[in-house]
Amino acid sequence: MRVDRLTVVNFKGFTSREFQFHPEFNLLVGENGSGKTSVLDALSVAIAGWLLGFRGKPDTRHIRSHEVRLAEIRAGKKRVATWEAQYPCAIEAAGEVQGEAVMWRRALNTSGGRTTSGEARLLRNLAATSDDAVRSGREVLLPLISYYGTGRLWNVPRETAQVSSRSALARWAKQSRLAGYRNSVDPRLSVSELVGWIARQAWTAFQRGSGPPALYRAVSAAIAGCVEGAKDISYDASLGEVVVDMGVRGRQPFNNLSDGQRSMLAMVGDIAQKAIHLNPHLESDALRETPGVVLIDELDLHLHPRWQRHLIEDLRSIFPKIQFFATTHSPFLIQSLRSGEELVMLDGQPVAELGNKPIEEIARGIMGVANPQVSARYEEMTEVARHYLENLERARLTPAKKLDKLKQKLEESIAPYADNPAYQAFLRMKRVAELGE
Repeated sequence: MRVDRLTVVNFKGFTSREFQFHPEFNLLVGENGSGKTSVLDALSVAIAGWLLGFRGKPDTRHIRSHEVRLAEIRAGKKRVATWEAQYPCAIEAAGEVQGEAVMWRRALNTSGGRTTSGEARLLRNLAATSDDAVRSGREVLLPLISYYGTGRLWNVPRETAQVSSRSALARWAKQSRLAGYRNSVDPRLSVSELVGWIARQAWTAFQRGSGPPALYRAVSAAIAGCVEGAKDISYDASLGEVVVDMGVRGRQPFNNLSDGQRSMLAMVGDIAQKAIHLNPHLESDALRETPGVVLIDELDLHLHPRWQRHLIEDLRSIFPKIQFFATTHSPFLIQSLRSGEELVMLDGQPVAELGNKPIEEIARGIMGVANPQVSARYEEMTEVARHYLENLERARLTPAKKLDKLKQKLEESIAPYADNPAYQAFLRMKRVAELGE
């Protein structure tokens, strides 16, 4: 599965907007409120059309009533304003699915209606054919789809990341291939699914008296490859929890890791185990050969800049057939893109090359930070000092009876910077030299 083009109409803040995408990585950049998460939500509705073709009603995603764009309407002589929902609210996508060029559309046409899928018939038929192949034992490559929102690990209780008993492991032993689509378009991350899968692999190895299965080693390597500092992943039966070898920092239970480490471990592990679940016939090649679409809101969430610099390349190398869509506010992620075609600008103009641009130029030219070399407060203090000195110059022409008021105004302008006495003292010395005490 690959999405080449997306058109949204009356969806959230978009009246009508079309996006062209790169087949490998797409990094969405824009100011707060520009619609980055809205694009991911629209993509989740589009790719969820694939799930409509499977029996058993796997988790899917429809256009929700609150996602229909509201327009302020003023009518009558008094121009009374009301907010009216604008229909149709539609999402149209074009790309490649199961080797075929496909275009499909989903829409919510009326208040209280349901999201249509009639114009997604070809997509559903391809999914239904894949569903039949899975249930009859024929070989078929299933595309992976997954969405990870900003709240992917918020308020995850410790027990969610634990396996309480051996009987609980039986659930993971009997799952269909199609269980790999569970929670695919839910932006929350199911830590229990990942922990249960890892625990099952460890228990299987123990029963057989052998080392970790090849599939488990592939997932462990993927996680270690994307979690900075990680060396190995294992399951500790006494804790009932996943334990990560953090090298010089020692072995740590999942819940003892930082938010950034836990978020990345859980997300990469989730992608990896879903790929293996969907395409077990690929065995240890499942991570490299499984195609699909993965959506990640705020890819840089909780991550140190040093980690951000190589994260995108890490994801590319571990999941080379996955098409990624991610949002960010990080110039380090922008700098790590291979070309300007992978940058989706929600506001402003894209650029051709990014890899050789310094962070300051990216911050200024792409992210709209006027002077990234210094802090906003430093800029403010510089501007205040400039006005202060200009007013002193004009003070020479100020009548004597107005000087006291001018002095008070000057003192008030530097009052907010009491934490920098040298700054205040310098400007006061200038004032005394010009105006006296």
